[in-house]
Amino acid sequence: MIYSHPDKLLIEHLNNVYKLGKEIFARKKLNFDNQEEIENALSIILLAHDFGKATSYFQQKLKENSKNNVEANKQIEFDQELSKHSHISALLAYQFAEQILEDKTLVWIVFITVYRHHSNLKDLDIMLTFDDSDWPKLEKQFKALDFSELDKITSEISNFDFKPSSINFDNLKNNFTNWKFRKRLRNFKNNSNKDFDYYLIFNLLFSILIFADKAEAIFYSKGYSFEDLKKIVLNRKKLFGNLVDKYRELKGWNQADNKINKKRNEIYDEVVNQIENLNIENERILSVNVPTGAGKTLAAFSAALKLRNRISQDFRIIYALPFTSIIDQNYDVFLDVLNHSTIKADSTAIIKHHYLNAKEYYFNEEEKESQKLDYDIARHLIESWQSEIVVTTFVQLLHSIFSNRNRSLIKFNNISNSIIILDEVQNIPHKYWKLIKEFLSDMAEKLNCYFIFLTATMPLIYNEKKKEIKELAVNKEDHFNFFDRINLDTSMFKQPLAIEQFKDFIEEELIKYNDKSFLIILNTIKTSIDIYNYIEELISEEVIDGDLIYLSTNIIPKERQIRINEIGKQKRQIIVSTQMVEAGVDIDLDRVYRDFAPLDSINQSCGRCNRNFDPENKGTVKLIRLINENHNNKEYASYIYDNFLLKITSDIIAELPEIIGEKYFFEMNQKYFNKIDQLKSNDNSEALISKIKNLKYEKSFLKDEKEEIFRLIADDYNTVNLFMAVNEESQDLWEDYKEISALESNNIEEFMNKKAKFENIKKEFLSYVITIPKFTAEKHLEDEQLKNNFNYISPFQVEDVYNLSTGFKRGEIERETFF
Repeated sequence: MIYSHPDKLLIEHLNNVYKLGKEIFARKKLNFDNQEEIENALSIILLAHDFGKATSYFQQKLKENSKNNVEANKQIEFDQELSKHSHISALLAYQFAEQILEDKTLVWIVFITVYRHHSNLKDLDIMLTFDDSDWPKLEKQFKALDFSELDKITSEISNFDFKPSSINFDNLKNNFTNWKFRKRLRNFKNNSNKDFDYYLIFNLLFSILIFADKAEAIFYSKGYSFEDLKKIVLNRKKLFGNLVDKYRELKGWNQADNKINKKRNEIYDEVVNQIENLNIENERILSVNVPTGAGKTLAAFSAALKLRNRISQDFRIIYALPFTSIIDQNYDVFLDVLNHSTIKADSTAIIKHHYLNAKEYYFNEEEKESQKLDYDIARHLIESWQSEIVVTTFVQLLHSIFSNRNRSLIKFNNISNSIIILDEVQNIPHKYWKLIKEFLSDMAEKLNCYFIFLTATMPLIYNEKKKEIKELAVNKEDHFNFFDRINLDTSMFKQPLAIEQFKDFIEEELIKYNDKSFLIILNTIKTSIDIYNYIEELISEEVIDGDLIYLSTNIIPKERQIRINEIGKQKRQIIVSTQMVEAGVDIDLDRVYRDFAPLDSINQSCGRCNRNFDPENKGTVKLIRLINENHNNKEYASYIYDNFLLKITSDIIAELPEIIGEKYFFEMNQKYFNKIDQLKSNDNSEALISKIKNLKYEKSFLKDEKEEIFRLIADDYNTVNLFMAVNEESQDLWEDYKEISALESNNIEEFMNKKAKFENIKKEFLSYVITIPKFTAEKHLEDEQLKNNFNYISPFQVEDVYNLSTGFKRGEIERETFF
């Protein structure tokens, strides 16, 4: 008997993976010209991905491991190599594909998908290259295969008229070493007219295999049947298109009780009504471009539900945001919509996925503790986005589209056939606009996806005038004219201010407007602390009064959230913050003072002023320009932001009157993004487009630039994580963390148990962690061995390095940084 896993027959495993993968693909509505070829390629992949387990070496390894005998597992290194199965499986799959597929690039994709299905992807030519030392090992494995079992498996599972026993090893080797193969690879690399098809096909097939393979093995290991797995993966839940309509009706929001709610209802109706008139074949890139506070989140969600109702209930809704901090509040809104309907709001209906959330998957919201699945099953289902609605981050979404990582690509097949809402899309850097435009357009067509761009400041990734994007808020200019809540005052922008000058100015403003709430947004931690301390001194000397609040990433997340929740509870509040307050923090102040920044960031600051539209008291946002006298009068903005964007913003402001009403923001933003489009360089995008089309996975920007594509702030600092033991709860959490860290993890089961235990405390644990530049930590913690994971700041150290009001104590010569 030939086994794939302990006590699991190889034929049973391959049959289950084959059936599951084929069914997943069959339900996909795709638009490739060579659909039948792609399906045949997938069939070969699913069938042959574990053929290499039919060697006597692998079977011996299974027997030895099942003895649970440490000494027995100490095989010599050469035997360990021979027991590996992916490479020899890939060779057999390649020969299989050569006989059946006409598209020879698809043959390569079959080989690589099987070869790397337990690994990350590399560049195409690397994955197709063999070392001389590979062939003797592969020949030994080939001779150790049970071909009679493989012939039986092939005939019983598939309809292919092919017998693995007919494969000749010398012919196999020749396939990869002859001149025809080398010429074909050279021609592929030199063809500059390629599109994204092979990248999309490769990722799709790879994703289906790794999802089905891992799911089948995990469910089996936990005692679940294959029928249990199919029930979760293949049974879809119907979501009615009128869910949000009914929810708004129950809340009474559809009845306008004032001017602003009437406008919000008008925008909502406009957006959702456009879905009925949509040309669903050709209009796949959509937008909702309306002012902040106009209710675009629920309008876009309702539009997505109605669009899903029009096209197919098999389409997922993926709602992506740039910041983890705002995921919970949006998820809670969507969950509330479902809970006010007849929909059973369990994990099959909605999940959230980001690095902070616990990996819990359950079938009943009210009985989640008793209904939860095992941790490794839950993790697999969440990380593969096995739900109708997924609320996630740009990082998770775009890492799954542009990635070489096995773990990231597992969800790629569930991104096909989906309606993807990109909220605050202006956060995508301009140097990637061309990449995003070309790739998402191709993805929308070939993988049958829809994108809804959601923002108050629409970047010119797609041009509406050229009909590259369809606006759902068709009267958006009227809506921007209506939301005239604030004035942007640039009268002080031309005259730069040193910090001491700004202190004098803000003191005068605080005295003059002594009945108004203030938000002061500064660009660096150091300047924000300096201004906070100055205002605190004014309050202590009774020069002014007010409830003073400090916000930045310099304080622990637990305390940040407490302070955000306090905003608005006192009449006179003075908030001093870095630009982290712009990241979806729902606050409303009378007056905002903003240090210079790119225009889209200034717009976000404006969204924190008179947000709820007090028609009697128009809000004011004052733009200032702070300079560092100790650094050749360098603007503090230039420590943080792209100088290209700052220059364009400065030019735009110079063309405008000193007082700009909000109703002119639409026109101002158009000028800004048009100028970016005219002056930007496409070099980064074009280089990456070329790499993606040539299947150069290891050289993608994600590996080289980490998460820069998803950031507002670019930085080049090495950072460290500090766990601040500021109270009893934090000390208990650290003790829990130490206990978990001490657990054994000698095998996969122990390792997953260890991860599951940390997941249970992860969110609370990380709420006591701050991330700061390593050079800052080294100044204050010279005797500490700064680790890559978490560095414990004990209760005895906290007082020396952490201020309860402003966070980590920074030195007098601290470099300027947003962190």
